[in-house]
Amino acid sequence: MFDIAWSTIKNRKGGFVAAFIAVICGSAVITACGVLFVSGLLSGVAPERYAGATVMVGGRQTKDVKENFDPYYAERVTVPASVAEQISRVDGVEKVVRDHSVEMTLQKDDGSARGEPVPLEHPLYGHGWSSAALGPFELAEGSEPGGAGETVLDAGLARAAGVKVGDTVRLSVGTTPQDYKVAGLVDAPANGLDRQSAAFFTDARAAGLSQRPDRLTAIGVLGEDGTDAGELAGRIEAAVTGTDVVAYTGDAIGDLEFLDVGQSRGFLVMLSASFGGTALGVVVFVVSSTLGLAIHQRRRELAMLRAVAATPRQVHKLIGSEVLLVAATGAVLGAAPGFLVAGLLRDAFADVGVLPADFELSFNPLPAVAAVLLSVLGALLAGFIAARRIARIKPVEALSESQVEKGELGRTRKAVALALLGLGLVTSIVLPLLIPGQLAIAGAGGSLLLLMVGSALISPVLVQTTTRLLTPLLMRSKVSGYLAAANSTTNARRLSSAVVPLALGTAMALMQLSMLNTVEVTAKEQAATGVVSDYVVTSGTTGLSTDLAQKVRGVDGVGTVTPVARSQVLITYVEIDKPVSNPFSAQGLEPRDLDRTLDLDVREGSLDELRGDTVALSRIAADTARLDVGDTADVDLGDGTHKELKVVALYGKGLGFGDVTLPHGMLTGHTANQQDTALLVTGEDGGGGAGGKVESGLADLADGTPGLVVQSPEEFGAVEQGEFTQQSSTSLIANALLILYVLIAVVNTLVMATTGRSREFGMLRLIGTSKQQTRRMMFLESWVVILTAVVVGIAIAIPPAVGAALGTTGQPIPYVEPLAWGGIVVFVALLGWLSISLPTRSALRGRPIDAVYATE
Repeated sequence: MFDIAWSTIKNRKGGFVAAFIAVICGSAVITACGVLFVSGLLSGVAPERYAGATVMVGGRQTKDVKENFDPYYAERVTVPASVAEQISRVDGVEKVVRDHSVEMTLQKDDGSARGEPVPLEHPLYGHGWSSAALGPFELAEGSEPGGAGETVLDAGLARAAGVKVGDTVRLSVGTTPQDYKVAGLVDAPANGLDRQSAAFFTDARAAGLSQRPDRLTAIGVLGEDGTDAGELAGRIEAAVTGTDVVAYTGDAIGDLEFLDVGQSRGFLVMLSASFGGTALGVVVFVVSSTLGLAIHQRRRELAMLRAVAATPRQVHKLIGSEVLLVAATGAVLGAAPGFLVAGLLRDAFADVGVLPADFELSFNPLPAVAAVLLSVLGALLAGFIAARRIARIKPVEALSESQVEKGELGRTRKAVALALLGLGLVTSIVLPLLIPGQLAIAGAGGSLLLLMVGSALISPVLVQTTTRLLTPLLMRSKVSGYLAAANSTTNARRLSSAVVPLALGTAMALMQLSMLNTVEVTAKEQAATGVVSDYVVTSGTTGLSTDLAQKVRGVDGVGTVTPVARSQVLITYVEIDKPVSNPFSAQGLEPRDLDRTLDLDVREGSLDELRGDTVALSRIAADTARLDVGDTADVDLGDGTHKELKVVALYGKGLGFGDVTLPHGMLTGHTANQQDTALLVTGEDGGGGAGGKVESGLADLADGTPGLVVQSPEEFGAVEQGEFTQQSSTSLIANALLILYVLIAVVNTLVMATTGRSREFGMLRLIGTSKQQTRRMMFLESWVVILTAVVVGIAIAIPPAVGAALGTTGQPIPYVEPLAWGGIVVFVALLGWLSISLPTRSALRGRPIDAVYATE
């Protein structure tokens, strides 16, 4: 059977080439998703400052969620200082190093109170001198720090700052500066310092700078000679049971040293898992459509086989062999480019800031194997479904249908189509009304495939309907128009194969654009209208020291100051009988006179009660976790501290200011730097202070404070919108790959459908139709295809867009950018027209008689 299949493929290259291209591109997409997923599980970076440690002990950075993904905490999970003593008693431990790390900024001492910041390529962290042994760092010049006013810098940092031993530098934690004498310089460890710069202080000074002397960033362990690192790590974890700490060895130490790596891995796992399922569905759908058209064009040949006594099983076996040869070859060839696609996605994510620039992918062969298997299985299933009717009907009926298409769709097909369309509408619009929140948003996005499959099943009816509506216009051209109308009505099934991918591409582009624009525009509006203060104080350093708020309150003319801290928390709840812990952006606020600086659009409860173990939630977060005022929220703060918090208020402006609002002291106490993001300042008279006293007072404070910036609320809102742009870009990058694949499939299918009509064009010309009339016929037919696809695409894009708008904003009207929508429609129309007109011109170049006999 494979010999016959191979012979068929060689003599009918057109249809099989189209299916081959669809499988190649589909395999590349699936491989890319798999590479991202595996990289999320296995990839990482080598340690630098901890490279010399045998074992590193740190807090567990993920929350254990049964039967679900383990999310990462946003802040560093610190370790109780008492654990170091327990570790020191473990067999094989030679030395225990207590590490305090704090992010800092560096200013050169230029004689001013503010100081000029030194631009650095990487973050600067301060540490205790004893942790230098973990590199190990070796003194290159000078001596170790001998007092609270001395520091030792790594040599690369000293060169960047232009300082030497004996100079004075200003190092700031937040907006709190301190002058230090450079006592010495150290060379970087063997692994280098490619992701950070280091400054060392006395251990006592480092503990004071960290603001939490009872907690350690990490604990380094130097083992005795000959001690196996893995065995020592196991003994350490056994000795400190009940403390929820993790022992790291080898390259895994990089996860502890660089939190962004672990968080990036978690991001890739979540993204590739959700995106991969959608991608697989789209790939199977496109491959099915392409193979269905290829088999449809061979109805006459397959009918002849049935007429000469080929059994249904033999027909299925022949088609299965053909599909297996094409799909297996295409899937294998497509897997290799999939690794390149994964690399391009990684670069794109790094460009928008959601992945570190040095994050390396794990090029494991498993994604390629999985992509090949899934592509082949999907193609075989598609081939079986496409061949089902021609294989099971009687040979006489098969010959009849090979000449003239069956007019009516089957009852089962109609019923399934209506069921899918109904389910798609319920999922996209009704679900957000019944179960609002993130689940509803995900359901609205996923409903597109249901609507598309349902539309594909009744697409011949849609083509016939469009043709009937356009017939008066088509008939203005007596020959070409008549032929176009007759062809479109009689061969609606064939044209529907061209409509489906074009409609899918239109729908995906429009829905994605609408969802992104709705979220982004709503977030911008909320950020712009929510800040009602006169001024916003921010920082160009690592943050604002928490004592700065009191200094601002002392400025003449200031009436109200609201400090704002930012982080991310996890809320645990039950979703479809499974516990899930989802991350939500969080802010910490003081409720005092909050209405004079910030308007969160409180819907229920009151922010005045935001004290102690309480929380306020956005409408989206509350709906997602099924919480109301008075309920108890299961919250894990940024550093993993678990809290049971009473919900005291629900508010509407979650997109602009974060979905979770906590008491200010609670949030800042569980962040790495314990600093504020901004201070919202309102004058005593609510208008900036009499005579501009507030503005001048804040300007004077900024002149004497490193990194301090005074902004208007409008400027602050513009900066905040960068976060929304980054989130939108992430989603757009992921979906752009699918949209590109669909566009390739559109061209592929339209070209195949057009070139497959060479015999028809030859027959038309033999009976007297001119080339110009044939081209005009195809031009008119192309508009039947394009208009049907655009209308269907818009129709199935609207329900998910409405559902997403309901889930994110509570309003059923999504944001539509007319120019963008118009641009997409024009692009789709142009793509469809070119994909039909160019192959038509090519097919008409030869002699008509040659075309007739070449396809017999």
